[in-house]
Amino acid sequence: MKGESTRTILFSLLAAASALTVAGCTLRQSAEQPPSGQAASTSSPAAIEGSCKSPHVPPADVADKPGYTQFDVAVTNSLGWPVSGLATQDFVLYSGSQIFPVAYFREHKNDDPVAIALVVDTSGKMATRLPVVKQTLGDFVRNLNPCDELALFAFNSQVYVVQPFSTDHQMAAESLNLLKAYGKSALYDATSTALQSLEGADNPNRKFILITDGIDNSSATTESEVVAQATKDRIPIYAIGIGDPNAPKRPRIAWGQAYAPSAPPIVVGPPNIGTHTVDMPSILHARPGTDRVDPGSLEDLSAVSGGRSFIAPSRGEVEGSSLETAIFAIAENIAGGYAIGVVVPANVNPTAVKVTIPTRLDLEVRAHPIAASPKHD
Repeated sequence: MKGESTRTILFSLLAAASALTVAGCTLRQSAEQPPSGQAASTSSPAAIEGSCKSPHVPPADVADKPGYTQFDVAVTNSLGWPVSGLATQDFVLYSGSQIFPVAYFREHKNDDPVAIALVVDTSGKMATRLPVVKQTLGDFVRNLNPCDELALFAFNSQVYVVQPFSTDHQMAAESLNLLKAYGKSALYDATSTALQSLEGADNPNRKFILITDGIDNSSATTESEVVAQATKDRIPIYAIGIGDPNAPKRPRIAWGQAYAPSAPPIVVGPPNIGTHTVDMPSILHARPGTDRVDPGSLEDLSAVSGGRSFIAPSRGEVEGSSLETAIFAIAENIAGGYAIGVVVPANVNPTAVKVTIPTRLDLEVRAHPIAASPKHD
């Protein structure tokens, strides 16, 4: 992880709230009244100019070979932090007994634009968590690569396009301030909608970030349908579940304004600056029964898509510190990684190609073919 990365998230203790008026539209109609301000931006998506295309592409004599396929490869350690500095000879790409020589290799150093679908749960259960979510995501959005496309979605029982794909990151950061918590949760509808939207993004390197408690109680789309879609698309889903995975499904018995949570301490922090323990106090102020998170559904989505899931307690040693750590890890994963190109025979489906690092079995390697094979301009 490099301190000079332009994606480095500068978490501030003071945040200025921005006012923004936008017109609304929804992707799915419902009789339920949408929360105030949770509407789609009417601004046109900023065009991806020539200067925003990847500065590095394989040579024409490589990219034009029949069967050339380029993979987006993420390598992380056991804590989910990206591993940099690997070389061509560290990787082996294979399918069955066939090994494919590496024809093109490049390490990403925050110089390759990506398309990001950012999806935020704004159901009523997120009411106490949404303020720190908006602050943390605002910092993340403002520090994206200027060429990254970003689309912002919000959902309760409906799915809202808050901002379509655009490189106007300031507009997206301001739009986050409009989000309000209200109603039920259509998690699977929102996931399906965002995955479909990524198919039309300009950048072939695509990512999905989901902030939620992992609980769906309103979708027309089923969990199995979304898992199948994520498996097919292979767009990495980075999911952050906010809450206590050990909380009971039914509301706790409250006394006054406090109740006792059941989660153990959680170790967080990037390996190069050391880890620390976020202590969960024995008594915390919160509304009973609102702190549950379902890690299983988030793990299912991230695992089949080649992404990663994180669980962030809604309260901790410092307000939002563990959520910030998860966002920081995701930002570094998006900024880093490797582009590896090989020539895949016609009888091999590119999705069947596996990527491994034989000398570092302690590392997790996740790879997927990008939606469009890059060509020499």
